[in-house]
Amino acid sequence: MLRDAVEANRLEEVRRLYEASFPRSEKKPFGFIMKKRKKGFFDVLSIEDGKGRFCGLVIMMLSGGRALLDYLAIAPDSQGTGVGSRTLQELRERYGEERIVVEIESTLGLGGADETKTAMAGNGCMGGADNRLRRKAFYLKNGMVPMDYEVVLFGVEMEVLTFGSELTFEQYHAIYKEVLPRPLAGKIRRRPCRTSGFPGYGQRVCRDPNDQ
Repeated sequence: MLRDAVEANRLEEVRRLYEASFPRSEKKPFGFIMKKRKKGFFDVLSIEDGKGRFCGLVIMMLSGGRALLDYLAIAPDSQGTGVGSRTLQELRERYGEERIVVEIESTLGLGGADETKTAMAGNGCMGGADNRLRRKAFYLKNGMVPMDYEVVLFGVEMEVLTFGSELTFEQYHAIYKEVLPRPLAGKIRRRPCRTSGFPGYGQRVCRDPNDQ
């Protein structure tokens, strides 16, 4: 169950899990998120079980009618229980699947078959190729589709996924332009992909237009 994290003790649980789950290069200052939350640009949610026990966190970035799944982390003692899939389904119901956007670290070139930026705390974004493939498999299994471009997000190559809704790079970039300071948003670049054997999608190769 998703709930807005408003109580001080619950917010502290969210903050601790957030700090532990993502590498420094991919984290926004938690204070920045909370400041922008007051202006309506972020939802900070706690994942709870039926008894109100803290199971994880979701941070959504909101802009231009889109809801970007910025961070998802499942607490260690709740991993492997289906919480991630149930949370994604609840997000679809809460925001509308046509609005949801997800970013994952690039899997292109890793090969093989395929749980913002997703962390299964201690086994998340800080992992290697296997974790990247598992994260992509998780989202594909739950009905998401990759767009035909990658982005370079502050030096990290990312794939962009939706529940089938078309999302141009310009629409994606507009989310960051509204929420982040202009100099930071301006550093986000597009890498177009061409299909070349990820099952069902082909193997895509992405290049920075500036490199051609």
